[in-house]
Amino acid sequence: MLPFMLRFLIAFVTEAYVAAAQLDRPQPNLGSGFGLVVGITAVQVVQSLCAHQFMYRGMLVGGQSRASLISMIYDKSMVISGRARAGGNSREKAAAATEGEKNAKGPSKNDDGAGWANGRIINLMSVDTSRIDKACGMFHVVWTAPASLVLTLVVLLVNLGPSALAGFGLLVIGAPLLTRVVRSLVTRRRAINRITDQRVSLTQEILRSVRFVKYFGWEESFLQRLNGLRTREVSSIQVLLALRNAILAVSTSLPVFAAMLSFIAFSLSGNTLRSELVFSSLALFNGLRNPLNLLPLVLGQVTDAWSSLKRIEEFLLAEEQVEDVISKPDGENALEVRGADFTWEKTSPSGGQGKQGETARGVSKGQEKPPQESSSEKSTTTGSSSGADSEPFKLQDLNFEIGRGELIAVIGSVGSGKSSLLSALAGDMRKTKGEVVLGASRAFCPQQAWVQNTTVRDNITFGKDMDEDWYHEVIKACALEPDLEMLPDGDLTEVGERGITISGGQKQRVNIARAIYFDADIVLMDDPLSAVDAHVGRHIFDNAILGLLGDKCRILATHQLWVLNRCDRIIWMDAGKIQAIDSFDNLMGSHAGFRQLMESQSSLESNKKDEAEAQGEAAPGAASADADAGTGGETEEKNKTKLRKGKSMMQAEEQAVSSVPWSVYGDFVRASGSILNAPAALLLLVLAQGANIMTSLWLSWWTGDKFRLAAPVYMGVYAGLGVVQVLLTFTFMLALSILGTRASKEMLRRAMARVLRAPMAFFDTTPLGRITNRFSRDVDVMDNNLSDAMRMYFVSVGSVLSALALILAFFPPFAIAL
Repeated sequence: MLPFMLRFLIAFVTEAYVAAAQLDRPQPNLGSGFGLVVGITAVQVVQSLCAHQFMYRGMLVGGQSRASLISMIYDKSMVISGRARAGGNSREKAAAATEGEKNAKGPSKNDDGAGWANGRIINLMSVDTSRIDKACGMFHVVWTAPASLVLTLVVLLVNLGPSALAGFGLLVIGAPLLTRVVRSLVTRRRAINRITDQRVSLTQEILRSVRFVKYFGWEESFLQRLNGLRTREVSSIQVLLALRNAILAVSTSLPVFAAMLSFIAFSLSGNTLRSELVFSSLALFNGLRNPLNLLPLVLGQVTDAWSSLKRIEEFLLAEEQVEDVISKPDGENALEVRGADFTWEKTSPSGGQGKQGETARGVSKGQEKPPQESSSEKSTTTGSSSGADSEPFKLQDLNFEIGRGELIAVIGSVGSGKSSLLSALAGDMRKTKGEVVLGASRAFCPQQAWVQNTTVRDNITFGKDMDEDWYHEVIKACALEPDLEMLPDGDLTEVGERGITISGGQKQRVNIARAIYFDADIVLMDDPLSAVDAHVGRHIFDNAILGLLGDKCRILATHQLWVLNRCDRIIWMDAGKIQAIDSFDNLMGSHAGFRQLMESQSSLESNKKDEAEAQGEAAPGAASADADAGTGGETEEKNKTKLRKGKSMMQAEEQAVSSVPWSVYGDFVRASGSILNAPAALLLLVLAQGANIMTSLWLSWWTGDKFRLAAPVYMGVYAGLGVVQVLLTFTFMLALSILGTRASKEMLRRAMARVLRAPMAFFDTTPLGRITNRFSRDVDVMDNNLSDAMRMYFVSVGSVLSALALILAFFPPFAIAL
């Protein structure tokens, strides 16, 4: 409707101008002119309101979709199986499954065999969901742009007749070429996603192990590895953006060339180029600029979102951890294992993470993820060799029954499989043979204490309803009362992301308290007393394990020999197999190997007993001096100081709430290579806008035959100006993309170098997720979105300024309206 109204308005103005020049002609109706002006204004207002509502609704859907996908990914990450995390060969794993349904499903893996490491999952939640969010905002342009083309063709046929088909044919020819290039964008984006996954996984690996990186002076080595991945990533992104910019430049100039062909065909057909026909038709072609400008951008966003959706779909369809046990809540025994074999998963050759959550950097293909054994079993365990043909650690031929209320100790040498046995019973190892019968619920207390970034109380209750009486019994049995009194907010004190406000022994006792508070009927404890002082360990054993858990089935992996004669039975492990199950006295009397095992560890146990006897049966108030698992112990006075300071140790996230300072823009431009890059890019923009103005001016001069030139001359100059405009526009957009990605690469390098040189206090008081987000989602925004935002901003500002300059040049009184 708007082009028709514009055509009538131009005809009205022309008629009024001619009538003023020729006094014998009547003046047109002034009301018609005002009506057309009001109508054009009203149509523009309605169009603006509808366009912004369309964008608002699309962004609303995108935000809701992102929130839902993040929740789904998080829920899935809680139940994904060890096979899916480790990656590897689908057929091998399918053959290893015991049930037909699981065989058919198999684990999920990437094209390169990578498993679902934490870095990839974080990338899904931050980068991929953000791409889907952006695509939803303008998704409908995918079909509204072609619809606009069809409607424009109809109106052009009314205006120019069959001559409009010449220009419109150019648009039709360009569509298949555009489609082919867009398909190549999908392939390139998938390749970039794989590199990004590797970079984010390596970044997370460095941040998680930053203490060791600093201790060994490996900062430069890891930075070189990270910069190598980053160079590959940025190079691929620059090629992708160059293709996008080429599509955008061509689509932007297509209306110009289409109008050019239509006007040339109209002129060659013997028709006169009247101003109302030319400029109303030109308005129609220019009206296609917005959808054609947005179409490549939206297609790029949609292709990125489609690639992200496929990745998220692959993750959501990954194999879940199925509890392959038989439940008998009314059975006589709490636990029965018959002829069962368990195995850990092989790690991904591309850096996937195994079940233990360790990164597999540098692990050759086929190498397993060794289980972490209890207490001092930090060294290489049986089945954990680094050879390329080695097999993952396995538990074989397990047969035993445990009654309700029994206390079972699991004993063995380093690497014998004690921790693996508890992990298998907890469901963390894959069962390949036999059956497991559970008669009750389970709780697992791992050797390496795990705490949430929340209060002490929430770490203990762990989502269960608060039972005051039971809660106080638990913290008393776990010797936590004196520690809670010293905390600044008691049990409502935040412990920090890695529990930095409490010692290793306190974290272990919080883990024990969590397992007890859960009130499960089967409690699995992996050397829970190793991180606490001897007298505190006796208090916990007497009051918690033998006291509050007295009627529960308790399975305790331990190196502390003094607890063995107080257990009902002992499971003796060696090389992943059960050597014997019997009471302590019977094993000592009938098994020479067991006696030898006891003798080999007796000296260490004697030292611990001497320490406990020296301290006597002191009250657990000294529990604050528990040995810290990371530092080897700390005095009570130092621990008290640490607890009192813990209230304010976590740093609040810094957020900008106002406009971005100009210094930030300056740093960004300098990071691109030189401060002169900004004026150089702006010069290209000025030249491109100048070519755009000259194209419109030359068309007006052509219609008025200002220079009295032949028609072919006007046509040739008009075509040449169109080509120059395309080349300058593409050069400007390409320069923005290259300079933007170069600046992003340099700023990421500087940021990572600064982070690795930060003191450990920074990592202790800053959540890992906050740091990771800066190097994942924020970097993706700088790589893929910032250059598009700058291009749209500068082109919009340039278009407005050039239009104002053109209007003021031909109609100076318009300055009054400004």
